[in-house]
Amino acid sequence: MNSCKNTVIIEAPLKSVWEILSDFDRYPEWNPLIGKIRGNVAEGALVLAYVCPLKVYFPVRIISFKPMQEIIWQGRMPTASLMQGEHYYYLKDLGNNHTELIHGETFTGSLSDFMPPFLLSQLQDAYEFHNQKIKIIAESGV
Repeated sequence: MNSCKNTVIIEAPLKSVWEILSDFDRYPEWNPLIGKIRGNVAEGALVLAYVCPLKVYFPVRIISFKPMQEIIWQGRMPTASLMQGEHYYYLKDLGNNHTELIHGETFTGSLSDFMPPFLLSQLQDAYEFHNQKIKIIAESGV
């Protein structure tokens, strides 16, 4: 099993951070990996996520969509036994208009063990980049 994870403290109210994360039309402003999400975003729903580097829509299942708390989606190859990724955003109110964003992805399945280290490193870098962009947007109030 391979994974990427990082955490950022954002000097903005949880509500502001949630509004950015849950506004899927704004993803191109800060997310270099997912440019668009098509479909009704609701827990259990199957939606299409446009994966920018691959230039293709990829079906993902919304596993959890809890307002002001978390968004989790799961994408997989034709069978989950080959490879599956569970992508998550968790929010925590730290008080005093500070929010913790925990963001990452866990890969499972037989092919996940063969993910090249450079790919995981690039994903980690992309996740850190877009967390910093969310931080900038939220803290500037834009």
